[in-house]
Amino acid sequence: MITFEDASTLLGLAAARDQRTVGRADILAWQADLSAAGLTRSDAETALTAFYQEMASRQPKDRYRVTAVDLIDIAKRARRERVANLRYDGDPDETPEQYLTRLRARTAALADGRIGPDTGLRALGPGTPDPRLLRELEAVGHDVPEDGPAGSRRPVRVGPLTVPCPACLAPLGRHCRSNGRVRTVPHAARRRAARDAHDLPREDTAQIAARKEAAAAHLARLTAEERAQLEQFQQQLATGDAS
Repeated sequence: MITFEDASTLLGLAAARDQRTVGRADILAWQADLSAAGLTRSDAETALTAFYQEMASRQPKDRYRVTAVDLIDIAKRARRERVANLRYDGDPDETPEQYLTRLRARTAALADGRIGPDTGLRALGPGTPDPRLLRELEAVGHDVPEDGPAGSRRPVRVGPLTVPCPACLAPLGRHCRSNGRVRTVPHAARRRAARDAHDLPREDTAQIAARKEAAAAHLARLTAEERAQLEQFQQQLATGDAS
């Protein structure tokens, strides 16, 4: 939100560069336009500096005075460029609702410049492993003891992350992705590959039908509002205007 004082300061900075005359009407107009576009003072100041850097590279006859529209265009372009570097691999223990909430929060923070892009690299330092890393390692999969308390043999559980995904080419230990976004459920081809790698039987027709029925039931529980919110957010991600 741009205050009257913020707009006054911004116009003062512009006047110091292009010697314009600033009046109360100019300040009110800039405040209304920049606030309607959702810019912060930091966004506007950064855009103002970028504008005059661009003007400095032009011939004097091609230069012009900055307007609120120029700042809005520059700031939104910068936000789209920052969101283009979005990386969020999710958490093995989170629900789809938690994943969406955290993804929205990270997208907004990245677009605002409050955080930098995640390069995927992690530095090794002293101390205990990061709790998130431990959860991801646990999600890779492990064998359940063969005999239960009653002496009956229990099936071996194999995590799909123990093999690379043949569908999206996600490497060993990393989650599957679709359209650039992390999947909470690995691709079916990866689940089959994991069973084959451990020489385990694949799901039969009844198991597959049960899984489809459970997935359909989960989708059916979503309200119209939840579906609309999800579709709106996906559209914002596609246009780079998510916040």
